[in-house]
Amino acid sequence: MIRNILAETLDRVSRNLALRPNYTMEEYQRWFDQNPEYMHNGAMQHIQLIEPLTLEGTNNLYRAQYWLEHPNDPSRYVEQEIVVKICKFWASPGKNRLHRLNSLLSAFQDEIRINNLIHATNIEGVVQSMGGGIAGRHPYLKMEFIKGCSLDRLFKKELSDDEILHRVAQLAYLANTISQLHYYQVVHKDLKPKNLLLCQNPQHKNNHKILVCDFGYAQAKMRDTITEYGGQMTPCYSAPEQAIMGENLSASVDYFSFGIIVHEYLTGEKLFPHAMDIFIEDGYRITDRYLEYLKTGRENRFSDPRFPELAQWIDSLTIFDSFERMQSCPNLFDIAHKLRERVNAQGYRDVNTDFLWNQLREYNRF
Repeated sequence: MIRNILAETLDRVSRNLALRPNYTMEEYQRWFDQNPEYMHNGAMQHIQLIEPLTLEGTNNLYRAQYWLEHPNDPSRYVEQEIVVKICKFWASPGKNRLHRLNSLLSAFQDEIRINNLIHATNIEGVVQSMGGGIAGRHPYLKMEFIKGCSLDRLFKKELSDDEILHRVAQLAYLANTISQLHYYQVVHKDLKPKNLLLCQNPQHKNNHKILVCDFGYAQAKMRDTITEYGGQMTPCYSAPEQAIMGENLSASVDYFSFGIIVHEYLTGEKLFPHAMDIFIEDGYRITDRYLEYLKTGRENRFSDPRFPELAQWIDSLTIFDSFERMQSCPNLFDIAHKLRERVNAQGYRDVNTDFLWNQLREYNRF
């Protein structure tokens, strides 16, 4: 009995001492060096952090070098560049601090599990996970490093006809990826341009394709700062039911986000141009005024005679009521292949449309 009490007390003390909002890269590296993981064949994994990518929110992202070392062969092998996502061992002071910390760590473990599930499904259009682990008290997730940029860096208002064709083909591929995730009952819940990476690496099989990343909210039940604004939804991209319901969300939330992303990628314009202004004016909160604006404030500026359905789909995908939304628009798999047909009819094809066409032929075999 005394031993248990002493162990629990020491654990609580050590956890409180470890609670820090920021660790340096050198400190994280020491944890990796002191807590190596071993593969089933006895090989030991090495992670060498190179530089920070993001140090905001509940996680830190680092670019790193990864390799394995076998005990009978000290030379490096399977060396590659990766991204390491580390869960911060931190919860702000206040009531139930350790409980909130446990919820944060549990949510990150959920993220590791959902990434492992996605990896097992062989869905191509996602940033591939390489598994997770724990270095000391720090859970981490290894992911492939994608050379390219997030979608928000590519928005512009003036696009040539060829650029629109290319972007519609990319969006068709993205719609198919989201559809495949939904087939395996994975709802992303935080689709936004910063969570979409355009691969720009000629050596990568997914070059010129948009890849989905960051599944931190797909299974999370509670995370205090799941988004950059500290809430459980991202203003301007999240569906209204995420503010109204919070739980028991369906695939409809990804439809809403996808519709907004399509419009912004093809026009360079916000579909709800005053949403962020209202959010800021109302104290960085989702208010009734903000939700009312999502009902009436849509400004759809996409117009291209080559894609007569697309403007209507943008409206249907972003209907305020989730039930009406799902009743009014085609599913994302159909949207993907109808867009592919439209692009191909213009005499255009690329890796995105070729993938969709090959996929459809595989489906038709069964």
